[in-house]
Amino acid sequence: MSNKSKSNSFIIQGSILAFAGILVRVIGLIYRIPLNRILGESGMGYYGTAFEIYNVLILLSSQSMPLAVSKIVSEKLEKKQYKNAHKVFKGALIYGITIGVIFGMLAFFGADWISVKIYKLPQVAIPLRILAPTLTVACVLGVLRGYFQGMGNMIPTSVSQIFEQIVNAVVSVIAAYELGAYGYSLSKMADESETFRASYSAAGGTLGTLCGAVTALIIMIIILYRHFGSINSNIRKDITKSVDSYGTITKVIVFTITPVLISTTIYNIGNLLDNPIFQNIMYSISPESTEAQRSAVYGNYTGIYRTLTTMPIAIASALSTAIVPSLVRSYVAGDKSVVKNKIDMALKFSMIIAFPCGMGLSVLGVPINKLLFGSSGDGAAPMMVFSIFTVIAFSLSTISNAILQGIDKLKVPIKNSAISLGLHLIILPCLLIVFKLNIYGVVIGDILFGATVSVLNAMSIKKYLNYRQNMFETFVKPFICAGVMGAGCFGIYKLFNGLIKINAISTIIAIMVAVVIYALMLVITKTVTEDELLSMPKGAMIAKLMKKIHMI
Repeated sequence: MSNKSKSNSFIIQGSILAFAGILVRVIGLIYRIPLNRILGESGMGYYGTAFEIYNVLILLSSQSMPLAVSKIVSEKLEKKQYKNAHKVFKGALIYGITIGVIFGMLAFFGADWISVKIYKLPQVAIPLRILAPTLTVACVLGVLRGYFQGMGNMIPTSVSQIFEQIVNAVVSVIAAYELGAYGYSLSKMADESETFRASYSAAGGTLGTLCGAVTALIIMIIILYRHFGSINSNIRKDITKSVDSYGTITKVIVFTITPVLISTTIYNIGNLLDNPIFQNIMYSISPESTEAQRSAVYGNYTGIYRTLTTMPIAIASALSTAIVPSLVRSYVAGDKSVVKNKIDMALKFSMIIAFPCGMGLSVLGVPINKLLFGSSGDGAAPMMVFSIFTVIAFSLSTISNAILQGIDKLKVPIKNSAISLGLHLIILPCLLIVFKLNIYGVVIGDILFGATVSVLNAMSIKKYLNYRQNMFETFVKPFICAGVMGAGCFGIYKLFNGLIKINAISTIIAIMVAVVIYALMLVITKTVTEDELLSMPKGAMIAKLMKKIHMI
């Protein structure tokens, strides 16, 4: 393997994490089907509201923890400061436990106040209390994952995520059923029986989240124990004269986590604001629409459209996790050519994945919805045409945020996300009120938000690194390949659906053909070179096969 391929080994680590992320989402998609049926509409309402509160708290407490810890640890390891790297881990662990306990207690003891005063749903307090300890576990888990990611090892995170979701799925379904029956038995009054059943069912669903997180934490502790010998060996070899104090390390942790936290919060808060903005504006301009109708329309957007489009975006997110410690090491070493090469590969690889995924969802959105959700997916089907724009915009903004954080420009993503959010909050009401686009206004508004972040980040990367992306290789070629793939798989679907008239079989065949067409187009157009192929998982095997059939 060439030096270039070795320098891009983060692609393999990112791919491992991406595979785990996709598998986790597939498991999540599968277990939500029986869970939704057990919970019922009321239970889903309590469950969804509890998770909305939980997601805000997790965003503020632990979501930025793995990235921040991995950045600091990788910087210390690049300087061969193994003692300081391990001290960072121990300091971050103390910080994570402290923050986790504070937020866990806030959720547990504030559950009644939050559910009654803010959401006017007293029964949400029960599932929220079950989720409260998960906040503490998540903070500790984030530190452990960040420690291994800082070493450039994504396997512990991947393994723990998969087992976390499996346990979550099993416990959520069983506990929702059992606790729902228990809640029903608690009520002596017929008019309260459904309320108690729904509330306790929702608590059962959230119990799965807690059990999954605890399982992941146990796995990470076991992995840490197994790696302790090699970690101690490196610490003993460390000849660093200057060992940081815990005060210095705490300061570094806080000053690293804070900007990443602010950036992540601003980047994600738009999704939290879209719902109340949409509901209030649609109520004002269409008073004849009922709350149930507006909720159903928005539910199609969040429950189906965003669920499907975030699956390919997860690959960019995984690649972002892998590139931060890798970029930090090259940036600290002062090797600008390697930094630029890694940025090239990260952007190109994310687009090679994003274009076909987005195109596939756009052209096969209706049959995919029908396959996965049946008639309940009909409302989201027309939105799917926008998928390619959503997937591209958010994949690009996610990876470019990570690049800026990797080159130690932690405040720049904050500024760029804040500008984009400000524009989003102006554009979204215009799309709803002036152009009367209904839920499509939310879809387009989010695309414009992601695109704005991407453009501003690209300008910042160019400014700080004097970097110029090869637009033709990164965007035009993957788009052409995806376009040919999209036309081919759409034609195949129409052909088979006309012949056998079975949507599931026609859709699966079309997707399989799409994979083959896209792979061939990548090779024919030389979008992926042999050297880039070697940087990918199983790349050597694929390259050998391609040579045998004279494709490269």
